[in-house]
Amino acid sequence: TKFNAYVDDVEQLPFLLRQAFREATSGAPRPVHLDFLGLAGELASASKLEAEVTIESSFIRYPAFRPAPEPKRISEAAQRIAQAKRPVLVAGGGVTASGAQAAIVHLAEKLSAPVVTSLNAKGTIPENHPLSAGVMGTYSRKCANEIIAEGDLIVFVGSHTGGQITHFWQVPRPGTPTIQIDLDPSQIGRNYPAEIAIQGDAQVTLEQLIQAVQTVPKRPVWTARVRDLVEFWRQGFEGLLRSDSVPIRPERLCQEITDFLPSDAILVSDTGHAGIWTGTMIEITSPEQSYLRCAGSLGWAFPAAMGAKCAAPGRPVICFTGDGGFWYHLAELETAARFGINTVTIINNNRSFNQCRDGFEGAQGGRSEGSDDLWIFEDVDFAQVAKSMGCNGIRVEDPEEIRSVLEDAVVADHPVVIDVATDINAMAPTAYVPE
Repeated sequence: TKFNAYVDDVEQLPFLLRQAFREATSGAPRPVHLDFLGLAGELASASKLEAEVTIESSFIRYPAFRPAPEPKRISEAAQRIAQAKRPVLVAGGGVTASGAQAAIVHLAEKLSAPVVTSLNAKGTIPENHPLSAGVMGTYSRKCANEIIAEGDLIVFVGSHTGGQITHFWQVPRPGTPTIQIDLDPSQIGRNYPAEIAIQGDAQVTLEQLIQAVQTVPKRPVWTARVRDLVEFWRQGFEGLLRSDSVPIRPERLCQEITDFLPSDAILVSDTGHAGIWTGTMIEITSPEQSYLRCAGSLGWAFPAAMGAKCAAPGRPVICFTGDGGFWYHLAELETAARFGINTVTIINNNRSFNQCRDGFEGAQGGRSEGSDDLWIFEDVDFAQVAKSMGCNGIRVEDPEEIRSVLEDAVVADHPVVIDVATDINAMAPTAYVPE
């Protein structure tokens, strides 16, 4: 959390509550936490406070403030981008927080520059747009990392350039020229020395860059190369995305979700292989669709999807997780049923933690014998578990049934668990690293 405070006197509550909102919405927005006295918040129930409610209108949304960049740095950046032959725009979570998606698409179109994203910014540019190259880094499409590796100028917007988005600082290669735009000056140049450093709100900065960029070459060779790399990636997975295999291929499951996903849906993804499957294979194509990814522990996606549904009850909320991840917080099915939190949870059920398979076999000297019991589960029917806890549950073993099941689930008046029996040997693609 960005801010944490202990409330041991009810008189402190008005001040600390306002401070919590100020902390959460100013600067880089982050979660905050108030810890009330007592194991069950007895302070709030046992104490009375006569006080007026004070609402500070500046802090009811984020970003609370939109600091503008220095004009000179905007001019320098515009000139430098215009000179580049193969520029790439990288959208990080700051673009999502700032609501700068439309601005970065506008800039990309003006510059004839591809856009790659972090998982936190997935959907910044519609993923069927000719300048969209996908998610980069560890949870990435090969084409996204290839395009970054071939770029001669990388423009990071609202990205901390951490280990996941850069695949442990290998993409882009160290020494690649960069421009970095961030609200937090301490993040600029932290991992890649910035040729031009710009502090400012992402939306404001991008809008000023759009105005500052004058005559720019169309870069037909570069944009054609980008389209070729993306199309080559698509063709390489086409057979799996349309596979009729049983057990079901996760790629086919992801394609069915892409084809079905409502235009206003919220897709919540777990981490690990679930993050790779959704990051690479499911496409966000509408500006009204939202993608939320687990940035912490495995299993987070299901309770997070419940939170998203409570925050946006009128929107369809779809959770994508694996059986390994779902085990962590399975008990929350009862909570969802009790309070009518009608999420749709899709379980990529390969009856295993196959993302850990290589590690366990490596510990056995490369042998599979003796490690199966460490990563393979009993074949549990989560649809039956969901029914026993007051939810709807559907087991899917035929890929042709996925679409109709999704259509029924999203209009159901109960929480729904879709247990999809998938191939235990289907491994999520690994990240491409340039030589």
